[in-house]
Amino acid sequence: MNQDFIKFLSNFEMLTQEEIEIIAKDTHVKEFKKGVILLTEGAICRECYSVIKGCVREYILKDGEEKTTAFFTEGDAIASFTSATNNLPSKHYLVCVEDSLLTVSNQDLERKMCEKIPRLESIIRLEVEKHAGKEHDHITAFISSSTEERYLDLQEKRPDLFNRIPQHQIASYLGIKPESLSRIKKRLITKK
Repeated sequence: MNQDFIKFLSNFEMLTQEEIEIIAKDTHVKEFKKGVILLTEGAICRECYSVIKGCVREYILKDGEEKTTAFFTEGDAIASFTSATNNLPSKHYLVCVEDSLLTVSNQDLERKMCEKIPRLESIIRLEVEKHAGKEHDHITAFISSSTEERYLDLQEKRPDLFNRIPQHQIASYLGIKPESLSRIKKRLITKK
């Protein structure tokens, strides 16, 4: 598991080999089985994760129906920032869609690592800012596009999800019913 994490950390070119070894030594890496719930609505988020292998789905319950809001795969950081930062109950669930290998961290561990590697704080801030920008762009595109455009965008940017995620969860993520997803797929095949 540790080798998987070291390989994962090597993707962050701004880290030195010594820093990678410090982070790998102090970071908890854990395997989670498919179906394990990492966070429930109403709970205070105490941990954050990064996906080394696998997939985690974020969803909310609205009128008793699950509404998928995000999928996290290899290289993605996962946290309920509003809950963790403000000590508020989470509004969503996090569940492993596949057997997953995740880092498990918390604010204390992050603080200790920043003491050992002072520049880590600015690296983390930069990564959070990149993520926030990416999320903002995603929300803007989502709001301003048709369901067919959303489907095509997902197919272009995250084609792996179609082989990993049940179709009803893909449909929920796109903001449509499974029958509508089937119609979109059929219409696109007919166009070709």
